Amino acid sequence: MSKAKSEKKQREPLSSYSILFIIIIVVGLATVVCSFITPSVTAASLPQILDSSVEGLIDAAEISFFLLILGGCLGMVTKIGALDAGITALVRKMHGHELLLIPIIMAIFALLGSSYGFCEEAVPFYALLSLTMVAAGFDTMVAVGTVLLGAGVGCLGSTVNPFANGVAIDTLKTAGIEADPGTTIVLGLVLLAAAYALAVFFVMRYARKVKADKGSTILSLQEQHAMEQAFGTEAQEGEEAQEGEATPAMTRTQGVALALFGLSFLVMIVGFIPWQNFGVDFFTLGGVPGEDGSWAVLPWSAWITGAPLGEWYFKDASVWFLIMSIVIGVVARMSERQIVNAWIDGAADMVGVALVVGLARAISILMASTHLDVMILDNASQLLAGSSAIVFAPVCYLIFLGLSFIITSTSALATLSMPIMGSLAASLGFSPDVMVMIFVAANGLANLFSPTAAFLPGLMMAKVEYSTWLKWALVPIIVIGVASVVVLTAAMMVL
Repeated sequence: MSKAKSEKKQREPLSSYSILFIIIIVVGLATVVCSFITPSVTAASLPQILDSSVEGLIDAAEISFFLLILGGCLGMVTKIGALDAGITALVRKMHGHELLLIPIIMAIFALLGSSYGFCEEAVPFYALLSLTMVAAGFDTMVAVGTVLLGAGVGCLGSTVNPFANGVAIDTLKTAGIEADPGTTIVLGLVLLAAAYALAVFFVMRYARKVKADKGSTILSLQEQHAMEQAFGTEAQEGEEAQEGEATPAMTRTQGVALALFGLSFLVMIVGFIPWQNFGVDFFTLGGVPGEDGSWAVLPWSAWITGAPLGEWYFKDASVWFLIMSIVIGVVARMSERQIVNAWIDGAADMVGVALVVGLARAISILMASTHLDVMILDNASQLLAGSSAIVFAPVCYLIFLGLSFIITSTSALATLSMPIMGSLAASLGFSPDVMVMIFVAANGLANLFSPTAAFLPGLMMAKVEYSTWLKWALVPIIVIGVASVVVLTAAMMVL
């Protein structure tokens, strides 16, 4: 490597915090400019721009605290040595077949994303998959691609996701427009299959290259160093296991702790899936609604957090992981001081991640308070009036893609945009079913590259810079986006 190239590699990119602060300032300035053009936009004052970052942190407090508590639980398991032992055992078992981990894990994440919008909930898996993938001979970009593209294409091809399809269809219904859930499910499955196949192809192609030659990694020297510091011990142990060298066997205590940690994630996932939307009432059995809408007698699955499985949000998950942290510590026979210190150390590692979540929320808060988002939608609808299906579908996709870049909440964007864009589609004689899926697919693609999306904390956990992810993911994102537009345009022309 030449000296010039080495110096270029070592140049530090902007941090996630700086990127988000720059976007907040740009949005604030945009509201000032737009306020001179149209009275529908209110110019953001300097206090509004400055306050938005704090308001975002407050608005995202539930998710941020969940990440801190999860970090504490992860710190407990790491202190016990259960993760190291478990990953070493997994790599030994998968020796020669490590690539199979990628499509299997991506399929699981894709199904979760398609069914209930598994996105923010995927953040903890970036660190876990980084440990596993590095130990298996890959790098952290393989881990990031596996998690982000896996969950991302699932959201892009949502079928019964209540936070995307459900809110969009319900919002259209409120506006007097009926959308057929059956059609959206079929379109979602087509999008999911196409996007999943493309995502697996790109991740596995890169993984094979890195596995064969570590020098082919796209990570910068700083990122490689950070990866080695964070996950190098596991990688070394994994290589020793592959070479058949002696490695300490997992103890019974470590095995139990790891099983409890895995159970914690499983229960969390089950808790987030809206089972009642699928006609499953098993988790609400035993509950008797009170007159004020609360449960006079709690369902059996609500005894711990107060909410039955299927109705959880991050507060409930926080309570669950806090309890499991204590259980794991007791099982490992740790003293009270050891439990507290290990938990605090783990939570401390998540502080930066938790702050990023709040800063990302600030952007959508600033847009909503100044009505910049409504102005963009109104102008977009006027632009599309009278267009043909072959123009209407791709342009709508780009509009939703741009809005999703800065409005982080899928349900909020659906509530805001579908009455305007859905009514426009209906007036032009286009299918509202396809319009719903254009929104869903564009929003899902934006989740793969927008700095305001949920994956930025995951990148930090995996020690991958945002600029590096964009450099690697640019081609897969474009290809998946083009494939989605082709499917949706064809559907708009036929239906």
